[in-house]
Amino acid sequence: MHFIFRIFSIGFVTFTLTTTTFSQTTLAGGRGMFRVFSAQTIQAGSIFFNSSYLSFFKASGNDRTFNLSLTYGVTNNVELTALAVPYQDDQKHNWGPPGDTQLGIKWRLPLASSRFSAGLRGLVILPTALQHNAPLEPYSSDQVAWGIMGLLSFDLTNSFGQLPLKIHANFGYLDHNIETLLSKDGTDQLLLGFGFKFSAHPFIIYTEYTGEFFLGNSAINFGDNSMRLGQGFKFLGPFNLIVDFGLEIGLSHGLKSSPQPLHKYADWKIFTGLAYHFKMSKVHGYAAKETKIDRKKERKALEALKEKRKNVDQDLKEKRKTLEKGTKKNQ
Repeated sequence: MHFIFRIFSIGFVTFTLTTTTFSQTTLAGGRGMFRVFSAQTIQAGSIFFNSSYLSFFKASGNDRTFNLSLTYGVTNNVELTALAVPYQDDQKHNWGPPGDTQLGIKWRLPLASSRFSAGLRGLVILPTALQHNAPLEPYSSDQVAWGIMGLLSFDLTNSFGQLPLKIHANFGYLDHNIETLLSKDGTDQLLLGFGFKFSAHPFIIYTEYTGEFFLGNSAINFGDNSMRLGQGFKFLGPFNLIVDFGLEIGLSHGLKSSPQPLHKYADWKIFTGLAYHFKMSKVHGYAAKETKIDRKKERKALEALKEKRKNVDQDLKEKRKTLEKGTKKNQ
């Protein structure tokens, strides 16, 4: 048991050393898992380019989507994101038209500790798609949409030293027509997301639940809304590329008829992604200073964790010696 604990500790420390140099970003950009956002932001002066591909194929219809996103760390507490969809299946043509464009900003609130972070995310969706409310996809309108989200993150690494677990929760509001601000037209949505992840060298393994729920529409039941459960893996690949792959299972009811704004959503999707990270600290003096401070904090936390585990090893050795002496005396 002691040997297994030591092997796990060495593996965890190695993984921590390799992963503190990069963060994970979401489908839409911004630090997080695949769809669920973290309340934390990427380091100041950092830029992430993301590409992701989602695919659903069945005799009744295929759905393939290609996304490109960009994340920029303005400071260690603010990040900007942009999402473009160059290709989205319309179930009619071999090459689908583009989808909508999303712009976002995240602010990590000063209410933070080593175990807890809170943040706010604002987003605007520009109707650049040629076809809106596309089959098998979450609802979209042909108007400019806006939304706001509250983000919570819990780092339980110190509480469960042998399991570096992190939990993220998202909740928000999406108005699909900025011109009818906060009016009840039956298409406004509640946004929910919850997920957890942990490190298992060389992977980051995560599970998440996300959904978009129509508000103020009595004709729509809870199970009719677009929601899904995702299981994914991330790891650091060659050329400093962050590789992402996994599976999403649709949790929506199979609708026999689909009154607007509803339609049938995909039963499942396979997704893959690649992200590349580089820094602009040299031309961003303030960012470089903040990044150095964060790195010092990370190193101190890692050294404290190493020391703590060293003390545990020492205690175990002393207890084993005491037991061995007691066994010899009894003999």
